[in-house]
Amino acid sequence: MPLEKPVVVREFPQIGKYRVRVLRKGERPPEIDVREYLSASSFEGFTRRGICLRSRTEVEQLHSILRDILAPWEA
Repeated sequence: MPLEKPVVVREFPQIGKYRVRVLRKGERPPEIDVREYLSASSFEGFTRRGICLRSRTEVEQLHSILRDILAPWEA
């Protein structure tokens, strides 16, 4: 059985050398993929460096961490 290719639901602006995308594979819930993107003469595309958040719990945990990191700038 061939592997199902993910469909890009949404792409966000690049952050440094990383790209953030929302992916969907079949009927599964969407996943958030944050991945390094290289553009060089010998290779252009996504690398294995990055993270993929596949559950709501993982996304909520990252959201909580980012809120804590950003709190000093909100004061």
